[in-house]
Amino acid sequence: PPDNTRNISAAEVSRDWKFHREDVLKEVFEMCDKDGDEKLAEKEMGRALRFLGLNPTEPQIREMIIEHNTPKGKLTFEQFVSSLENAIGSWSMFEDLMVAFSVFDPCDTGHANRAELKENLTMLGEPLAEEEAEDWLSLVETNSRGDVNYQLMVKEVLRREGFLGGADKM
Repeated sequence: PPDNTRNISAAEVSRDWKFHREDVLKEVFEMCDKDGDEKLAEKEMGRALRFLGLNPTEPQIREMIIEHNTPKGKLTFEQFVSSLENAIGSWSMFEDLMVAFSVFDPCDTGHANRAELKENLTMLGEPLAEEEAEDWLSLVETNSRGDVNYQLMVKEVLRREGFLGGADKM
């Protein structure tokens, strides 16, 4: 039988992920827009951010809304996405790191072997110094199987390095 498989380029994966991300954010936005006015009020915004895995304080949410200077204190979808991007800093950096670390997570659990991550952090891409790799890995606990939650590690590294913008406690 003919081989109908084809190689997928990194550009295609990136384009597909960006398209998918927009769908996910739109779905979260619509789900949290309880009054159906296509805008998120402060309480709805907090719900949406928490649904996306962030943990903002009420003052942080208020600040995100104030930065858009909206007349009724409600954000459109575009403003929501902008606030979200500002809150987590470089969204693409976060995505890039998630894709990079997912290579070490064949079962898609969000965890990877600590020793394997450390070895690759010091050898691949822009290699980290041994101490810096250890510093990154020390931000999260190692479980009994020797695995770390790399998703949490990435969030912690980005937060600590200041890439999470004004929302550093989210």
